[in-house]
Amino acid sequence: MDFFSPPPTPPNSGNPGTFNDDADAFLGWFPAFVAELNALLPYLTGAGFSDGTAAAPGLVWKGDPDTGLFRPGSNALGIAAGGVLRLTVSALALTSTVPLRAPLGTAAAPGIAFEADPNTGIRSDGADVLHFVTGGATRGFFSTTHFQSTLPAVVPVGAAAAPGLTFAGDLDTGIFRAAADLLGIAAGGEERFRVGSGRAAALVPFSVPDGTPTFPGLTFNGEVGSNTGFFLAAENEIGVTCQGTERARFTPSGMELQGLLSGTAVTQSDLDTTPGRLLKVGDYGLGGTARPIPGNDADQIGTTGFYQVTGATLNRPAGMGVGTLQHIQHGAARAIQIAYPQTATDTGRWCRQKDTTWGDWFLTYDQRNIVGAVSWSSGFPRGGIIEKGETAGAEYVRFADGTQLCRLVQTGVPGPTIAQGSLYRTEWQTVTLPVEFVSAALNGHCVTGGCRGGSVISLLCRPGASNVAAYMLLAPTSYGGTQVVDLLVTGRWR
Repeated sequence: MDFFSPPPTPPNSGNPGTFNDDADAFLGWFPAFVAELNALLPYLTGAGFSDGTAAAPGLVWKGDPDTGLFRPGSNALGIAAGGVLRLTVSALALTSTVPLRAPLGTAAAPGIAFEADPNTGIRSDGADVLHFVTGGATRGFFSTTHFQSTLPAVVPVGAAAAPGLTFAGDLDTGIFRAAADLLGIAAGGEERFRVGSGRAAALVPFSVPDGTPTFPGLTFNGEVGSNTGFFLAAENEIGVTCQGTERARFTPSGMELQGLLSGTAVTQSDLDTTPGRLLKVGDYGLGGTARPIPGNDADQIGTTGFYQVTGATLNRPAGMGVGTLQHIQHGAARAIQIAYPQTATDTGRWCRQKDTTWGDWFLTYDQRNIVGAVSWSSGFPRGGIIEKGETAGAEYVRFADGTQLCRLVQTGVPGPTIAQGSLYRTEWQTVTLPVEFVSAALNGHCVTGGCRGGSVISLLCRPGASNVAAYMLLAPTSYGGTQVVDLLVTGRWR
């Protein structure tokens, strides 16, 4: 910077030809130099520049008189360019009227930093992104679309009426801290939703999309396919879907299941007796094949169900081969068993009961075994209920209670010709019965009968030995012809 006009060539006595011209030029320059020197003296002596203005600064450049420094006021320095104030430096602030451009900087040395903290400030990456730096690292940045922080954002605690994190134009809607470890969500100044360390709770009805079995409206974070959850199956009906397939539906009338039910809600074995569990097909022999008898001993069964009987099963009904046994348990010491034969040679069903110990098997009756050989043992009838037999000219029926009937047809019996007072009679006739009757006084058999053919002949009968009946024919007149006689013997076989 030149404060003085350059001097001309001084006169030199060694150049007599130019001496006068050089002297004239130098003498002409010297007054201007004195004037310039007088203008500089105030600065050299501490008197200072003139205040100047933005249009005519007090300190300017020779070739640019409207650009320089001036004093806009007390304790202030103004910088002018083109006659206009561009920057003001005062005791309180630095004020610019034009954009202030700083270097882009780095995280370690931000373009805008602070004297005592040079690695804290603001920088730009040159791509419309402004970075905020502390300690030499970016902590957050603004782009043309959003703000992103690399540190936790700390906001006021707030309240439902004035949330700590809210929105322009809706200051009573946002997020606040309801209590320790408890996040509240407010709308219209009232808490509507709460998220705690253990659960989330809605304080107003919580609505989700209807959804479908393939894309349920309510699903779970850990469900990668987002096809397991709840959906609105129809009005007032909630569907439960798993892997895109509906498995259950809740309706006003109850719950409908689709698919198989498993897990601890159902029995864990075919003899599981856990209360509250659902029965599977085949448990206790229901809906499937009857299960084997524990130890193949009917006395060892202790759980209600259907069981397989084989020819080797212990304590099965005598004479019973293959079959099925139904066991009904009633308490620890009481039970009932019913055995069903399953071969053509086995007839009837058997039953027995347990009252601490098992009783005998008893046969139940149907059309297969109601007629058969009767017997009596241990105070109870055994075998059939009715026994029926036939021989030539005779037949009998024996009942399980001890009653016995025998019917005989006798042919060629001589007629009554022996006078007996006013009647005629025959000799005593005897007949051997096809079965025996007991002969005790109260159990003796009774013989009744009659003659065929319409003749007026009656019978006088008496019992004989256990298998013999005796009778004679009586008539008011003598009949010499042979007769056909029907006899009915009534008594007991036991």
